[in-house]
Amino acid sequence: MKRLTILVVLGAISSVVLFGADPASAKAEETTKTKDRSKQIIVKVKAGDTLTSIAKKYKTTYVRLFNANKKILNPDVIDVGDKIRVPAKKEKLKDRLSAVAATTPAATAYSYQPAAASTYSYSGSTSGNTYYRGYCTWYAKEKRPDLPNMLGNGGQWTANAAAHGYATGSKARAGAIAETPGHVMYVEKVYGDGTMLISEMNGAAGFGNVGTRRVSTSGHSFIY
Repeated sequence: MKRLTILVVLGAISSVVLFGADPASAKAEETTKTKDRSKQIIVKVKAGDTLTSIAKKYKTTYVRLFNANKKILNPDVIDVGDKIRVPAKKEKLKDRLSAVAATTPAATAYSYQPAAASTYSYSGSTSGNTYYRGYCTWYAKEKRPDLPNMLGNGGQWTANAAAHGYATGSKARAGAIAETPGHVMYVEKVYGDGTMLISEMNGAAGFGNVGTRRVSTSGHSFIY
């Protein structure tokens, strides 16, 4: 009877050891998955965000953010609600920004055909326009030659124009310059449903191209 009792006890100990190993293995696997997920940082764009401000917060550059996110067609234009992936520090990325800059047309005529609309074309002159051709600020100055040069980057125009004595506000008007963080555009027409037709360079049509979009009037400031 004593021998049988010893075997039973040993068997019970073996069972405890075997069953105790499973939770430890499961915990290790879960920790690994958690670490993998932590490497993937996704930022949801909020009002006022730019690639530069997001890059500064996560200690990277707007160039790396642009290169890591193929859905971003223009480094100057991101929309509220967009999801931007922050690449790891050692991650190797394809140089998309240089490829975009290389598509800048040498001529002063630009054209873009928006979906389900007639071709929108523009031929402008750079006379008196000191902004870099191909960017939204260059086009805005072409459409509003009465505005001064050196109003800054898109996102700084409204405040700087106001400082120069120009009327500004939050109500859309045809002929005004509309501004969102990092981008400026020209208001072609305002509709009664709270939307407006804007024309822009370096927007949805891509770098150096002019395109038109119908967008909400909210979230913009205006230079009249």
